[in-house]
Amino acid sequence: MLTYRIFQDNLSELTFDDFEKDEKNKYWIMMTPKELEEKNEIFHFSHQTIYDCMHNEDTPKLDIYENYSFGILNIIGPDEKFFSVTELNFYISNNCLIFVSENYLEIFREIQNDISNKGSLSLSTEKILYNLIDKMTVKDYDMLSNLESEISGVEEDVLEGKTKDYIKDIVLLKNKLLFLKKHYEPLLDVVENLTENENEVLDKKSITYFVILFNRIERLNRKVGNLRDYVTQIRESYQAQLDINLNNTMKLFTVLTAVFLPLTLIVGWYGMNFPTMPEFHWKYGYIFVIFLSLTVLSFCLWIFKKKKLW
Repeated sequence: MLTYRIFQDNLSELTFDDFEKDEKNKYWIMMTPKELEEKNEIFHFSHQTIYDCMHNEDTPKLDIYENYSFGILNIIGPDEKFFSVTELNFYISNNCLIFVSENYLEIFREIQNDISNKGSLSLSTEKILYNLIDKMTVKDYDMLSNLESEISGVEEDVLEGKTKDYIKDIVLLKNKLLFLKKHYEPLLDVVENLTENENEVLDKKSITYFVILFNRIERLNRKVGNLRDYVTQIRESYQAQLDINLNNTMKLFTVLTAVFLPLTLIVGWYGMNFPTMPEFHWKYGYIFVIFLSLTVLSFCLWIFKKKKLW
């Protein structure tokens, strides 16, 4: 019977015999990068992986070694305007799963509760790693649904022609989706490499778990791609709406110019003030010019109205 020994605060009790020679137990260990560096004489992990744990790499990846696999995961969460990112490193071998993080994460507590509720026999080290990635992605459908609703709201406002600068909103949405794309694509590579199990550190029966995860993350990534196309369409619609508004403005100025052009001609004509002009000495000349101007103005407006130019 295999049991699990969870080390967190009592790492001093862990010895090389525990890790290498104990076939009765499986170990799930949580430690900080500094503790890992101090205890590496027990594990003999690659110094490059220790360096990666000490320095945030940001991009998820999986490195395959002879007796273990080393991976980097990014746990994302909601932030005030964008996303928060927490890096989590892990090692997995035939008898041990080690999570390396600067802080004790809430997701660890959730996994411990699963172990307590389901019992040790129902959770292998592979299943614990599966549960971790599962909990990282299981709520992402809701997050993407909220983003889709937000995008749809912007689209409705744009189509209604509301007077607001939506460029900042559209750019923020595109940046969020670009971030998620950069999050899911390397995560797909990590899970795919786990399913290949080149160094055979995973139980073959557990490969199915990671195939399920791969399919889920692939669907999430496709959803992100669809939402990016959706945002692009909204940006094009918004740009078209701006062009329409600009055209309407230019049409208004054109109509005004065309209306006042004949009046300008009349003003210029009668502004010459030649003494021989009959209207210059006519006592009704001023009223005549007013009447003429109103007539021309009314005629121009009627023409533009008939042509549906305003």
